[in-house]
Formats: sequence, C-alpha cells, structure tokens
Amino acid sequence: MGMQRDTGFLIRRIYDAVDDVDALPDVLAGLCERIGGESGILGTLMKAPGPLPFAVLFHLDPALMPTLNARHLNNVWRQHMVTLPVGIPAASDSFVSFDQVRRTDFYGEILEPWDIGHAALFVVDDMPKFHVAMSIHRSRTRGPFTSTELEASQKLLPHLRRAMQLRLLLERSHEQEKLALQALDQLAAGVVLVDSQARVLFANMAAQEIAAAGDVLVLTDGTVKPRLREQGGIFRGLVASAIAGKPGGWLLLSRPSPQLPVSALVTPLAGRLAACFAAQGRLGAAAVLLSDLEGQASSSTEHLRSLYKLSPTEARVAWLITRSTSVGRVARALGIAPETVRTHLKHIYAKTGVNRQSALAYLVGAAAVARVPSALSPVRGIQSFKDME
Repeated sequence: MGMQRDTGFLIRRIYDAVDDVDALPDVLAGLCERIGGESGILGTLMKAPGPLPFAVLFHLDPALMPTLNARHLNNVWRQHMVTLPVGIPAASDSFVSFDQVRRTDFYGEILEPWDIGHAALFVVDDMPKFHVAMSIHRSRTRGPFTSTELEASQKLLPHLRRAMQLRLLLERSHEQEKLALQALDQLAAGVVLVDSQARVLFANMAAQEIAAAGDVLVLTDGTVKPRLREQGGIFRGLVASAIAGKPGGWLLLSRPSPQLPVSALVTPLAGRLAACFAAQGRLGAAAVLLSDLEGQASSSTEHLRSLYKLSPTEARVAWLITRSTSVGRVARALGIAPETVRTHLKHIYAKTGVNRQSALAYLVGAAAVARVPSALSPVRGIQSFKDME
C-alpha cells in the first residue's frame, strides 16, 4: 500500500506540472528515489542545432548550463538517447562505458563537476521539432543502472508524457492569448475584458488612459464601474446580460461638461479569448468597448500626421471636414478663412492621394482605429487595471 500511495502522489505531481513548472523538481526527485538516482534533468532537445529552450534540474548546479549549451549538447549520451523509442528507458552504460565517457571533455567539464558517472536515459516524447528528454544520474561509485531499476519507472512514464503534451498545448494557448491581447493593445478604442463581478481581466492601453483620467470610470479593488453612481446598476446589468449570452448593450458614460461622453458597448466575449479565460476557470467574460470622441480626435490627428506627413493644421482640417461636411463650419471652428481651409484641403488631397471628401473620410476613419506609438505614453505593455492601483 505504501508503494501505491507513493505512486499516486507522483502521478498527482506529474499532472500538477501541466500548469505549475515548480512541480517538476518534485517529479524528478520522486523518479530518482524510485530508480536509485541522485540527480536529474528534464527538458526539450531541439532536433535542429540550438540550446535547450526548456530544462528543469534536480540536485544539479545550474551554473554549468551555459557550458552544456555552448559545448556539449551533442554529447555521446545524447547521440544514443535520441534514437531510443519513446517511453523505453536505457542505461547509459548499455551503449557507452564509463571508461569511454571519462575520456571526453563532456565528462571533464560537465559530468565530473556534477558528480555523475552513470545515467538512465529517457525519450519522454518525440515531437516534430524536438524531443522531450530526461536523464536521471548517479555517481561512478554507485555503478550502472540495472534493468530492474529502469522498469520501476514504467508506471510513471506514460503519465509524464501526457502531462508534457498537455503543458505544450497550454503554452500554445497562452501564446495565442498573448498575441490576441497584443492586437487589442494597438486599438485606439478602449477595450476592457471583465468577468461576472466586473473584475478586470485585461485592459488595453487606450482603456487604461481613459481610466487614469478619473472622469468616466472608477477603479476599486480590481473592478471597474462608471464614475456616476446612477449609471453603475445599468452597467452591471449590461455585463450580466452579455455574460449570460445575451446581446449586452450601449451606455453613454457621462463626464464633466463641456466634454463629450464616452460611449461604452458591452458585448459577450467569444472566440479564442473566451476559450482562454474559460480554461483559467473564469465563469464567463464580457468585453466593454470604449469610444472616447474627445481622445480619438487628438489620436486620429496625430495618426494622420504620422501616416501622411500632414501639418498639425492640415490634420485638424481633415478630421473636422469629415464630421462637419462644410468648409464654412471648419473655418469657423478653427478661426480661419474658408479659402484657407480650401488651400489646406488641396494640400491634404495631394499628400493622401485622394481627391474627394468621401475618400478622405475613409482614411480618417481608418486612422482612428489604431494607436500611434508615442514615447510620451504613460502606459506600456499588456496590463490589468490591478497594475494601476
């Protein structure tokens, strides 16, 4: 019964390693104990030349890893190990003796400092671009691993293989999630992803800048709510509706006069991001899309200047003409003569390559979608609102 409990504990720790890399040293320790090893390493061996992209050590000094990566990845043990069938362990002495190994630089620079004389070698999995490999070691005085000792690992190896496959899938999912969030971070519109309690899962840079102003949204304990208390219930209702799979809806978030309100569209979160959050145990999520007309005017004019080399006044004329449709109104808004506006328009058309107002409106609309990178931006990277507290 004791051995069975030990096996059960190790299997649980193996699956803990799917999302917790800190469990892997425990797994290596348990395998060492099971087969009579003293140290171990588990990692990925690329089939193309290159360093170990992932390695977990047990009772080994990590200071030697740069030397291993630089000089000894193609060592005599590895050359034989990568030919092994998946899940079938082999003793290093079965294909190269300790006396042969001792005469190599690999032994002098790596194995001897680590007090390793013998190894049990495993290919845990064989992927298209890499092997998941493991070696468990002991000193020269302990002698080679026996077939009986190697067989003691057999109950655990299928579980370790499955756990490493699941870990790879999870890492791919996290990478896809990261790429999706990075794309949201480039939008000029604010995007906030919230759970059923209005807790912020993610906020892009535009949303963080709106929140930082403090005149529309309030951040409290990692949750987001409108500044005006009377709008809070409506906002929570829209979030609950979206998470329940219903359409959600619109809400104009008031701000101090004379500034324009911020338009908030609350909608269900679907697709890959929804799946990613569901995998993290989030029971539903909604997206809040924030349209700040005051801020977008400034952002869009900066974007137009960057894209088409417009002057500040030309960019402002381009923005206004697509909203007022009247040269006279633009002239009054800027305090300049109508003929001056027409001159600016000629320059704008020449620089943008369009020759009519409808085409210019399309360019201005496209410029309002993405952010303009700025060294003055106070917020960097993908963050949640919790990082702003």
